[in-house]
Amino acid sequence: MDISVEVGKVPSLNSFYASKHWIVRKKAKDKFKGEILDQLMKYDPVKYQKIKIRAEVNYRYDIDNCIMAVKFAMDAFKDWGGVEDDSPKYFNKLTIVQNTHLQKDTAKIFFIPIK
Repeated sequence: MDISVEVGKVPSLNSFYASKHWIVRKKAKDKFKGEILDQLMKYDPVKYQKIKIRAEVNYRYDIDNCIMAVKFAMDAFKDWGGVEDDSPKYFNKLTIVQNTHLQKDTAKIFFIPIK
């Protein structure tokens, strides 16, 4: 079973790390993780041995700047118990694609088990 979550407008990677104080970054991370955890709670608990992620994004910035949506989602998925860790042993494939059919400034993150 694939699990997916929607993520609103996240900061780009460039803006997230561009001279922001760590407290500002932590607040943003906590906010997004909380929203994602709320969505994950709608699923029955699972624990995958290994996963890959497909991120479909419709942000205005470059694809490589969309990684914060994946980072927040993966951290929440790990905290939810969906996977042991986000190390390469458990998470070793990521695909990010543009999807203009999504609402502007949103992403859909799919957690896909690897057999």
